[in-house]
Formats: sequence, C-alpha cells, structure tokens
Amino acid sequence: MAEIQSGGTHSPLPPQPQLFQLEPIDVAEPWQHELVECFISFSTLSAGKSQTELHETLQQKASESMHSHGELVNALVYGILTVPAEGNTYLRHLNIVSRDGFAHAISRLKLLATAHRFARVRPEVRSQLFWLLSELVKVSAHGVDQVVLALTRQVRSGDVTQGNVKLCWLMVQFAQANYAWLSTFPVLVATTVYMLGRVALDHSRIPDLRTAECELATRLLREQFHECCIIGRDLVRMLQDVARIPEFHDLWQDMLQRPQSLSPLFAGIEQLLRTPTPPMFLANRITYEMESRLRFILENLPATSYSRNLIWFVQRYLSTPESESLFSDLIRYIIGVFHPSNAVLASNVVPRYVFLGGLLRFIRSPVVAANAKLALFYNWLFYDPKSDTIMNIEPGVLIIAQSVDKYTFMTASFIEFLAYESDAYSPELAPAIRGSIGQAMQDAVEKGVIPSIMPIYEHPRIEVDIRQNLYHLFPQLVPPVPEPAPSEASADDAEPAKNDDAMLLDPMDMLPPAAVDSEPAPEPPKPAVELPLPIAAPQPIRIVSAAPKISIALDPVSRMFQEEFGITDFDLAPEGPADAENTNGVSDTTAEGGAPKDAALVASAEPLPEISVKQALDDTSLWLFGSTLQTFVDSVAATEPDVKQIGGSVKEIVYMFAQSEASILAITRVLASIFSDSLDMEDVETNAELATAGESSDELEHDLLHYILAAAADYAHMMEMTNSAQRVLQLLVQLTEAKVDVGFRWLLHSVVNAGKPVQYARYVDQYAEGTLQAALVRDLGMLQEQFPGLFYTVLPQIYAARKFTDSVR
Repeated sequence: MAEIQSGGTHSPLPPQPQLFQLEPIDVAEPWQHELVECFISFSTLSAGKSQTELHETLQQKASESMHSHGELVNALVYGILTVPAEGNTYLRHLNIVSRDGFAHAISRLKLLATAHRFARVRPEVRSQLFWLLSELVKVSAHGVDQVVLALTRQVRSGDVTQGNVKLCWLMVQFAQANYAWLSTFPVLVATTVYMLGRVALDHSRIPDLRTAECELATRLLREQFHECCIIGRDLVRMLQDVARIPEFHDLWQDMLQRPQSLSPLFAGIEQLLRTPTPPMFLANRITYEMESRLRFILENLPATSYSRNLIWFVQRYLSTPESESLFSDLIRYIIGVFHPSNAVLASNVVPRYVFLGGLLRFIRSPVVAANAKLALFYNWLFYDPKSDTIMNIEPGVLIIAQSVDKYTFMTASFIEFLAYESDAYSPELAPAIRGSIGQAMQDAVEKGVIPSIMPIYEHPRIEVDIRQNLYHLFPQLVPPVPEPAPSEASADDAEPAKNDDAMLLDPMDMLPPAAVDSEPAPEPPKPAVELPLPIAAPQPIRIVSAAPKISIALDPVSRMFQEEFGITDFDLAPEGPADAENTNGVSDTTAEGGAPKDAALVASAEPLPEISVKQALDDTSLWLFGSTLQTFVDSVAATEPDVKQIGGSVKEIVYMFAQSEASILAITRVLASIFSDSLDMEDVETNAELATAGESSDELEHDLLHYILAAAADYAHMMEMTNSAQRVLQLLVQLTEAKVDVGFRWLLHSVVNAGKPVQYARYVDQYAEGTLQAALVRDLGMLQEQFPGLFYTVLPQIYAARKFTDSVR
C-alpha cells in the first residue's frame, strides 16, 4: 500500500487493486483500476499540504466538474476500504467534497457488493465496508439500503467457511446496530428475515452466531410481521425448516394457533400459503456468481452437452455435506425466477426440467431429497390461476411426463410424493391442496405443456397404486383404476426394453424426440452417454503401475488379457510395501499357507455384514427407489413368478443403483434373495450368451442373473472407469461374496457374448489383491466343473479374444 500511496513510480506495471485477494493470472475489472488510478492522483495532490490547504484544494477540485468530483470520491472510497488506519480522515474528506448526497460513493460500494468475486474480498476491506455503511446510515444517505440488500445475497447458504461465517457476523452486527434504520425499509426487513432463516440451518455448530441470527429474525418477525408477509408461501417453507430451533418454536406456534397475536391483519397461515413468493426473495439465496453460471447453462448450452458444466457447478458449490441445503434454493430459483424466453424455448438449449432432473441425481440424503421435492412442487400445493404463473408449474409437469419411459421410478416417486403431501402437508387444508394440484395439472394440459396425462396413467410400467394416486390427484383427467383382470399381463408389455443395451440412465432420454438434434447413426453405434457422476468421493480405483519383471509362466488366456491392455505382467506388481512383503516367497498360483490363489482372490474382497431383506428395504439410502424394491420383492414371492417381468425390474434396480448413492449392502441383499434355492429361477443353459448353435436371442429364455449382467455391462463397457461403472462392478463382486455364480457368467458375458474382455478385467480389479490369472483359474475351473461341454465350446473364443483388442481400444 505504501507503493500505491507514493504513486508507484518505481514499478514498471500499474499497481494492482487491493480490494480482492487475486491470483497473478486474475484480471481485475476496469472499475477497480479506475479506483486505484484516482487514489494515486489523490495521494499526489495531497502530498505536502496541511489540512487547511488540502480542504481548500479538495473544495476547489470538487467544484470544477462532476468528473473531477467523481474522481475525488473514487479515491476517498478506495482509501477508506483499503487503508483502515486512515479511514476516519478519508471519511472527513468525503463529507467535504460530496456534492450529490453520497450517490456516487454508494454506486461504487454497490459495484463491490454485487461483484461475482465477493467471496474473495479482503477481510479488512469487508470490515471497512460495513463500517462505512454504518457511517452513511448516520447521515441518512440515500441508497444504503440497496447496498445492504445486495450484501444479503452474498451470504451463501450451505457454506460454513471462515469467510462466509465472518460475513454473517458482520450482517447481524450491522442490523443490530442500525435496527431502527432497518425497520424503515419493508423489503430489506423481509429479505433479512428470509436470509437469516435460511442460513441459521447451517450454523448448528456455531451456537453464538445461530442464536444471534435467530433472535434478530424472530424480533423482526414479531415487530414487523406485516412487512414480512410479502415473502409469501416461502416464508412458511423457511419457518418449517427452523421451527425446531428454540428461538423459532414459539413464533411458529403463534402463527398456527394465534395468528392475530402477530398482526391484526394476519388471518392465518393459509393467507401466506396463497401468496406467491416474489422472485426477488428466491433469487436472494443464490449469489450473483451462482446466478451467472446457472444462466449461462440454461440460456446457452444445448441439451446434448450441458452435463459437464453441471458437474463443474456441483463440484464448486455442492461438494460438501453442509451445502446440501442449497439444493432447495437452487430448485426454487430455477422454477420461480428463471423463466426462459420464447427464443430459448424454441431452441435446443437444455430445458429447465432436464437440468433439474440432472441436479436431483446428486442428492445423497433422503431428508434433502424430500426438501428438494417440496421445493419442486411447492407451487402446486396452493396453485391459483389468478395469481400463479404456469411457468412455475411447467418444470414439474414435464419432469413427470418425460421421465416415464426411461425413469419410471422417478415419475412414480414424484406422483407418490404429491399424493402424500396433498393429504399430509396440512390436513385441515387437504381438500383445498388436492384441488390446487388438480387445477395446476389441468391448466398445464389446457395450455399445451403436455397434451394429456393418459400416457402416464396407461404406461405398462406404472404400478396400480401409482394409477390410484393419479386418480386421487387428477380425477377430472384420468378414469378410475379398473379391478385387476384374472388373466396375466402380456409378457411383451412387461418387458421394459427390447434392446438390453438401450436402458442407460441419461437425462437426455427425458427429452422429446424433437428436442434432440438428429444425426446419422454411426457404424458401429457410439456408446450411450453416461449420466453426470455423483459427487460423493468414489472408492479408490486401483491403477496398474509399472512393475518389476516377474518371471511367471502364464497360460495363453492370461496372456491374451495382458495383450488386451498392452501391459506386461498385468496386475502382478505389489501396490505398496505391505503387499510387496506378502509376495515374497509366494508363487502366483498359491497364497500364503498353501491355499489356492483363487481362494485368496475371493477372500480379499471385504465381506459385507449379514442383514435381512426387510432391513435392506428399510435402509434410508434407498429413498430414490420409492416403491420399486418392495414391488420387486413381492413379485419374487408370488406363487408363479414371471421371470421375464422380474428380470426387467432387476435391470431397473441396477440402473438406479449405479446412478445413486444407494447402499451396496442393501441392494446386494435384495438381489441375492432371488437366487435362493427355494425360488429355482436360475437355469444357466437357457441364456442367449451361452448359445452356440446360432439361435436368435429373442427365442431364448433368460434367467435372472442375465438381466443383472446385462445392466452391469451397460456401464462397464465405457472407455473411462466412471463412478457408475465402478459401483456396478463392486455390486457384482458382492454378489459373488453372497454365493451367486457371477464370475464365470461375467467372463462368458464379457468375452464370448460382448467381445469386451476389458469388462471382465475391471471386475477382477475390484478385488484388493486379485490377479487376472487367479480369476481365470477360478472362473474357467467353475465353468468346466459345471458345464464341461460348454467349457470346451467357448474356450477357442476366449483364446481368440485378442481380435477384439482394436475395438476396445
């Protein structure tokens, strides 16, 4: 700063602004450079002058022109913010030179308050900013409320970093010190209450801050309740989340039981619920930087390529457990604030409902998921065509309608949620809520958002209870559910897909055909697009590194797999000192103690604890599955189970598992239950991948394990080892631990049927100490023991698998 005050004459480069903590590669905005240049000029002007001379000089220069006046104000504002020791002196100078009631000074402060990089403002600059605002409040400067309003938006939800916590403290202390002034601005009062209520959820481990936030918020609510009512229904949503905090509990009870104790004009909570929340309050919980990035995606990126930017966004803002509360705020912003123009709607830019579908898949907690669903459908519960807009309903309608083919479980989950909330959200208002939900859907149909909800109602994969929920919600749009016919459903209707490889979970599948750019189909077809990865840290993937030369005579099959990957002595190198010690004196075919190495391979996978199917179904991580798992278990327990129909459910469960953070223990237990001896559903010789006489796969009956392997193959064939691929391969390993004959079946499915040895190698790689040779010894031995004829039939294909190398690479 001394260099700036001296004019920086010894530096070949202009001095950098000192407002933000910038990296050398960062470029400061032009207004920052303008402030620095004005401050340097002011330092030169004031050098060597007494206070009296300086006052006269400043008065004269400020009166020359508005341009000169602006330069002086720029310099003094910059000095106050960056030189705290001289802050009082610069403020006196500012009082002398200001000719516009501090309007120009406040405009400079607003540039800082709305900066996208505000999170990187220097701590001393942030403190000086609030000090200067308090001083401007004392002189009744006009426009300070707009700066404070912008600063409330910079308080980030779901962020407990030191900088954001300090900003919360500064906001609370400023509001407490200037409470009388704050109370004269109704919009600022309401915004402050909404901001404090939302961030108080994040500060459970900072009790002093949470107490201060809650006390200030409840004081404003009790003393300025009529002004706070402009927030509308999202005030109720906010208070529901914090109602268990002691400071809010009594206020919440008064709202429910004694509404007029808060305001004579407050008739009850239904009055708030019937009031749509203005967009400015929903936007307040999204920082300017977040809004800029969101709008870039939703206004510019096509539906075919937005997922990478979504992943970056999630990694930047939603990568910590505390940030999960931000999901609801983002959903409310996209629904209630961002309404695309007609030009965007007519283009191939990613629709809001597709973006929301991708965003929902990053949620890991069932509590957060419930809050996110409520945020998505909140306007439905109290929809009124006279005050609400169809644009707030459209994303929910489309995500239900467009998900039904590929994401039936998601459509069913949303319908179940709406049916439950219609009765449970407020039992006294249940009839009115059901009427609002029905009116919302009817308006969506009448205005052309979707032509009808009958395709959802009549979809073969929609269960009877979901149809009953549809009739419960929309009796004017769908007929009553007929009694089940005694004859069984057609097997063709029960089959979810004709092509085993066509069921990858992809947000683009929710798009109508016209929304996807048509391109000529390449030969061979490209792999399906992988859904954005969950952000939870994946299990570490073992990387095969360079290894010392180990002389081991490998059989031709192992050599084939080595050549497949272009690696010498594949998987024989120890991963660390401990593994290196374990390999001393141990041959590749035996483990320590003389046990066969294939036994060591299986034992190396950490076994999961035993749980019952009921315990598995009660696992909270399975929230995304809705009723899918229970329906699946019930269908397996039927007197005459339909293997083909159950197989379709098995594939859907594997897809959902791959794209979620569902417990591998729970899913393994549910799937392993279908291979118990009592069910007698497994007949390996009826599978298409084992046929050698040229039969059509459509003419052969698959067993249930085939459907698991087919679903896993959809992910395992990807060129990159994605998180979804790793999860399905770990599922296969755990099924192997559960005594399901996965190994040799996966070898046949990968090498013989699909011609992709890489799938089998990746499966082996999930074992902590497994080698490819040991796996082949185990699985080929099991195949030879159980099906000797088949073993000698497919062995030449395994030897010849090197011809697939080019296609895999």
